[in-house]
Amino acid sequence: MSYLQRETSRVSWRAILVGLLLIPLNTYWIGMTETIWSSLRFTVASLPINVVFILLILVLINWLVKLISSRPALSPSELLTVYIILAASSNISGYDSIGALMGIIPHAFWYNTPENDWAALFHKDIPDWLVVSDRRIIRGFYDGKESFFTGANISNWIVPVLSWSAFIILLAVIMLLINVIIRKQWTEREKLTYPIIQLPLEMTNPKTQLFRNKLMWYGFAIVAFIDIVNGLNYLYPAIPEIPVRAGNLQTFFTRKPFNAMGSSSIKFRPFIIGLTYLLPWDLSFSCFFFAALGRASRVWGAAVGWSNIRGYPFMGHQTMGSLIGLTIIAFAGKWKYFLSILRKVITNKGEDDSREPVSYRGATVGLIVASMFLLAFCVRAGMSPWVFVVFFFLYFAMSLAITRIRAELGMPEHPFFAVTPQDSMIALTGTRVYGNRNLTVLAMFLWFNRRNRNNPMPHQLEGFKISEQAGISNKGIMWTMIIATIAGIIATFMIFPYLIYKYGAEARAGGMVGMGGHTFNNLSSWIYHPQATNKLGSGFAAGGVIFTLFLAIMRRQFIWWPFHPAGYAMGFSIDDFWFTILISSIIKVIVLKHGGARAYRKSIPFFLGLVLGDYVVACAWALLGIIIGKPMYMVWE
Repeated sequence: MSYLQRETSRVSWRAILVGLLLIPLNTYWIGMTETIWSSLRFTVASLPINVVFILLILVLINWLVKLISSRPALSPSELLTVYIILAASSNISGYDSIGALMGIIPHAFWYNTPENDWAALFHKDIPDWLVVSDRRIIRGFYDGKESFFTGANISNWIVPVLSWSAFIILLAVIMLLINVIIRKQWTEREKLTYPIIQLPLEMTNPKTQLFRNKLMWYGFAIVAFIDIVNGLNYLYPAIPEIPVRAGNLQTFFTRKPFNAMGSSSIKFRPFIIGLTYLLPWDLSFSCFFFAALGRASRVWGAAVGWSNIRGYPFMGHQTMGSLIGLTIIAFAGKWKYFLSILRKVITNKGEDDSREPVSYRGATVGLIVASMFLLAFCVRAGMSPWVFVVFFFLYFAMSLAITRIRAELGMPEHPFFAVTPQDSMIALTGTRVYGNRNLTVLAMFLWFNRRNRNNPMPHQLEGFKISEQAGISNKGIMWTMIIATIAGIIATFMIFPYLIYKYGAEARAGGMVGMGGHTFNNLSSWIYHPQATNKLGSGFAAGGVIFTLFLAIMRRQFIWWPFHPAGYAMGFSIDDFWFTILISSIIKVIVLKHGGARAYRKSIPFFLGLVLGDYVVACAWALLGIIIGKPMYMVWE
């Protein structure tokens, strides 16, 4: 039973209205901050920075209203509904979502030159209903200083926008229905803890009195002071900087073979310290251990000459194998539950689904129908059915693994940069078996799986968990998330083109241009230089599956076993915050050793204060950047 409400209630239409009204403002803020000024990556954090800030503003407004009237402006459950709506829509507008997609839509036609000869190489294989090809229309996109809202622009963009919107909705619906099927097992039976949503729940729950806790404000004040001073230093260099970005270990190792270790940023990121403090110790230790092991493998490879092998040390392949292994672990031993669901679907007898957002039979039928529509979309784009099956099997396996990591462990970010289904497929079979049309579609699908930081699936499952804690109808929240997704798509495809045509992609949206370049340079390389099967890479991927299962078995059998299988999956991808995880782990060990579990529980508000302080000042600088029209200090780069 919820600790916010005693019984399940319907979703408040007032909360839906507030959330929908905030979506365009939130989307504009994301577009200006992430794309135009590159001042802050709001949406790549597991706990979206902008949404927490807006939630805090709403909580403050509630407090002010309470001073005038005894009735709050919004109830805790309504505040959390707004949070769910904005999290779902921000995920759609995010840096690794439609922001990346927009860089792909016109790129192949604007950057076609006699030297790269893209027109002859693959233009004929690009579906014309997914791109904008008229250079007269595209010019404003890249040069700027033009209004997007003209008849010519809209008539050229409308078909690609509607086509990609349908694709995004299908993906989101499929993920939502998968979450309906797994929700009960993961949330009610295994009782996963969902650490990411702890701060929003604490902020809206009047019983916890988070904002009356002195430790929280100490943490908030320390971080706010650091971020304010460094922000002033950015504007006025005469003001001394507080060094939270000490540099890179790589600069200290310039001789062979140690210079092969790769980037190892030394950064002090308070909000990641706060979030990783909530992680199980074995996970944070494992992330650091495997991050160090990855660097050691590069050094070893350079010393013995293995670095000349294409793909060595195959970190992307290992990570893909590990994610598949985590998906197997998540479902292993749950066969009775899934058989019971199958029985319910076939005979209407079996697992009770009366408290689910939609019946298991409805979810299964919906899943099949949505998958068929997705298949039709991909086949019309040029993808063979067997390629569709392999690609989306890998993609949804990755999505399930990421969702499980978030629900069970609460990683602050999951930047799987070197892992894509496309790379795994090409390593397994080479490029020749696909043909140019399949390769073209695979390349154009890179935008939603290259980084996976804006994967919708974890946000959806966390939305269901929040609704359970807040006593809100699961069914109502499911439809609310669908509405928020559609509203987010509409807002993004209206606001982002407006901003790009105004400021110019080449002048202001370097990340967007870079995504387009990465996509079509990859495609050009696949066609010009066909790749053979990468047996070593495929072997390392298979080894990643086996090693992940081994880690899980050892962790289950021996209580002293220090390595978490998710740490193996994450370790190769945390080049940017390995040092922060190390700091947080050391602090947690000290607290537990000298104060025990009681001291740890009492210290949590301080670390939530680190998160909130970092988020609030980061957003304040981002808002100031929009107001005065220039980039500001980037708290998190």
